[in-house]
Amino acid sequence: MSDKETKKAEIVKAAKELFTNFGYKAVSMDSIAERAGVAKGTLYLYFKDKEALFYYLLEEFIGKFDVLLRQIMSKDLPLVDEIVEVIYTMLTYRKKQKFLFKVMTEARDMKIAIAKNGVKMIDDQIAAYLKSRLDSIVTDKLNLEIIAFVIIRSYGALAFEWEEFHEPLDERKISQSIGVIFGGLLTAAENKERALNEN
Repeated sequence: MSDKETKKAEIVKAAKELFTNFGYKAVSMDSIAERAGVAKGTLYLYFKDKEALFYYLLEEFIGKFDVLLRQIMSKDLPLVDEIVEVIYTMLTYRKKQKFLFKVMTEARDMKIAIAKNGVKMIDDQIAAYLKSRLDSIVTDKLNLEIIAFVIIRSYGALAFEWEEFHEPLDERKISQSIGVIFGGLLTAAENKERALNEN
């Protein structure tokens, strides 16, 4: 790793720690430079502002999750099982990553705009996956958008809103519940598409 790459990695690590511990609003470029052990001017050579650094971190996580998606898709599972596995993996991954958990909390509880945009980026990635996988069995584009939206909102409701009035659900229970709720619909659509292709 070159000096330049090492310095950038140190900046990214420092920013991730600060954003995770204190949240987006409480962190300044000064505090990131200090934690990374670099001059503030050096920081600006790599990132134009705090927002760019925050989005860089989000893109890193989205890239890692994209790898996980491809690994699951390569298993060649029935579609319902694949979607359940994706949702489980995503929930587990987000929970383990303290930075992402902080982003979700700031978006939900504090309504911080950049955190809400971060959550939308993650949801958009899941929506793109769902749409690509459902495209072959749901021919109406509007229905495709609606189904992807409802699946995403359902896992969000079970992961976050449910626990306001109930015992929290673990990731496996949430993903299995999504499978139960949407499994019949998706299996029927998949069977219909298979029958059409056979005729």
